[in-house]
Amino acid sequence: MADDLGKLFDSSGRVKIIRFFLMNPGGVFSLSQITKSAKVSKEKARQELNLLKDINFVKKGRSGKEKVYQLNNLFQYNRALKHLTIESVPVSRDLLLKRFRELGRGLKFVALSGIFSGLSDGGPDILIVGDNIRKSRLDKILSKTESELGREIKYVLFDTKEFKYRHSMYDKFVMDVLDGEHDVLMDSLRP
Repeated sequence: MADDLGKLFDSSGRVKIIRFFLMNPGGVFSLSQITKSAKVSKEKARQELNLLKDINFVKKGRSGKEKVYQLNNLFQYNRALKHLTIESVPVSRDLLLKRFRELGRGLKFVALSGIFSGLSDGGPDILIVGDNIRKSRLDKILSKTESELGREIKYVLFDTKEFKYRHSMYDKFVMDVLDGEHDVLMDSLRP
C-alpha cells in the first residue's frame, strides 16, 4: 500500500512525511527528528518539506536557531489525506508476518493491537512472545514499520515461560490485550 501511495504521490518519502505529521498533529519537529522518524535522507526531507510548505500542508518556524515544522491543521485536505495514508492500513498483515518470521524459531506468538486495531488507548500495539529473540533484529523490524506508520510502536516482549505464567494467573496487562481488540499474527504456543 505504501508503495502504491508513493507512486500516486510521486515519492514514498513524501508519503512517510505526510503520515508522520498526520499521526503527530500537535507536534513541532526539527529536520533531524523528521528524517529519523520517516527514515529519509536530510536532502530528501528538506526537498519534500519545501514542497509541503509551498502547498501549506506544513508550517515552518524557528525554535532558537533551529528550523522547525508542524502540521497546518487548517490545510483543507488533512481529513482526506489522513484517511488515505493512515486509516487505510499502510503495512499489510502478510508483510508484518514475513518481517516477524525473520526473528527465527524462537518466536512463538505475535498479537497486533493498539494502532493496528484502530485504537490508541495507551496499551501496546504489539505483544510478542519468544525465546532468544535478538533485540537488535527486533528493533530493526520495528523501526522500519514505524517509518511506514509515521509513529512509534509500543510493544511488549515476553519470554515463553513468563507469558504462560502471566496468562495462567490472568495478569491484567496480558488479559487486557487478549480480551480487547486484537489480531493474532502468529501462534505456536498451543500444541
